[in-house]
Order: sequence, then C-alpha cells, then structure tokens
Amino acid sequence: MDLRQLRYFVATAEELHFGRAAERMHIAQPALSIQIKALEDTLGVRLLARTNRVVTLTEAGRLFLKEARRTLEQAEHAAVVARRAGRGEMGHIDIGYDANGAYSGVLSATIRHYRRHAPDVELGLHELPPETQVMAVMEGQIHVGFVTRPTQALPQELDAIRLAEWPLRVALPSDHPLADRSRVPREALADEPFIGFTKSAGENYGSFVQQVVGFMPRMAYQADSGFALVSLVGAGLGVAVVPSSIGTINVGESVVYRPILGVTERLGIDLVFRRDEEDPAVTNFLTIVRQGER
Repeated sequence: MDLRQLRYFVATAEELHFGRAAERMHIAQPALSIQIKALEDTLGVRLLARTNRVVTLTEAGRLFLKEARRTLEQAEHAAVVARRAGRGEMGHIDIGYDANGAYSGVLSATIRHYRRHAPDVELGLHELPPETQVMAVMEGQIHVGFVTRPTQALPQELDAIRLAEWPLRVALPSDHPLADRSRVPREALADEPFIGFTKSAGENYGSFVQQVVGFMPRMAYQADSGFALVSLVGAGLGVAVVPSSIGTINVGESVVYRPILGVTERLGIDLVFRRDEEDPAVTNFLTIVRQGER
C-alpha cells in the first residue's frame, strides 16, 4: 500500500465512478481499477462494491476512507514541514550570548527581527562567557554566539558578523576624585585598584586593560558578570574599563562613566558562526541578520 493507491481510492470513493475518478487522477481507467484491486488484495478486504455499473462503498471502505483522508492530509503536512525546514523556516537553533549581549539590547533586537521572519523556528538560548561561546561554536555545541570581544582574529573555522560596537569608558565610583573630570588621562589610573572578570567569565581582562591603558592593572577584585562588576565599582572597591553599553546597567547614582584620553579602541559584539555551516535554519538566520544590518 502506498500513497498513490490511497489517492486513487479516495478519488474513486468520492466520485463513485471509475471513469470520472480515472479522469480526475489523469490515469487510464483500467490502470485505476488494477490499483484499487491491488489495494484491496493488500488489505484482504473489499472496499468498493461494483454491481451493474454502480459503485458503492462497503462498510470497510467507508471506514477506510476516513483514515485514508487523514493519512493523505498528514503526508501533505509532512511534505510541507520538510520543504519549510529545507528553506530554514522550521528547525532548531542553539544560540549563545553573554551578559553584554543581553543588557545592551543587541540580543533582543536581533532575535525580535529574526522572529518576524521565521516565527516557527525553535530557539535554544544559552548564557555563556565570550571565550566559552567561541569554543562551543567550534565544537558544534551551539550554532551561533553573540560574542563581546575586541576586533581580533577568530579561529579560521569561524566567521563573524559585527552587530554593534561601543567606545570604552572607565567606570568610577561617583565620589571618586576623577569623577569630576570630563575625560580621564590614562596615567591617572596607574595606581588605581581595578575590578575585572573571573576566569570563569572567560575574559583575559588584565591583558585587555593593559592593551587599552598601556600598563598592567592592579587587580583588586573580580566579578562573574557585568552587573556584578559595576556593582563593585559602585561600592567603591575599584575602577573598571568597560564598553559604554554597560551604562545601561542601573546601580543608582553610585557609578559614573568617563572617556579615557587617548583611547580609541572599541569593544564590539559579533555574531560568530562556523564557515562550513549548512543547517538551513542557521544559514537562513544568518541571511536575515545580515539583511537587518543593511
């Protein structure tokens, strides 16, 4: 029994006439009769009663017609699902993101734009540190990652779409002597205690700050997230070099953000993915994101 035989049977059961059914299915009447007979032989039961050129459904045929219609509808639905999945309109995407991607609004804006185009794709969202995301994409644990990082080379297996970037600021306690300045000289920070990220947060923070300000900072405290880092600054435990996007974190009036004289480096957020990615849902996601960036 195959779908073709079911279609032939349904047409015949609806027409109750072999000639009209054959014309409807674009098949010769003898061939249609052979297919119906083969279906009945497979099932071991008569579906159609033929008497004096009158065709009627047997009780088995009446009940089988309901199931045949359901089967054909499900088969068509399965075909539609397969075609949509092949176009990337259905499927599943595992997405990594870091805290900056979340509080900066880049993650939500990108996902909102994507969902307008592909509402039926399932999304798995995983908060991961930047370096962990890169490794997870490399190893196929996630499909894409919203990774906050300086402009630097990725492993050759990966590519990236730059989604946003921000100038760097020094976060200061609001009662800090340098808080009254509109811009802070780098050398004025040389003796300050710095607050950075723990290794579990995946940030080589000390090296990054050294690259930005020209000296190795004295790390006094470490935080696991941007929110915790800013909170520690607000508590007066030190200063931190952060992207301006972190200013969206509200810790009252206890923290101010000031430009650093002579610092032109920017910190950006990239959508990182494998160059050889072939999953239709993922490639469609990347296409939609690129179009949204125009």
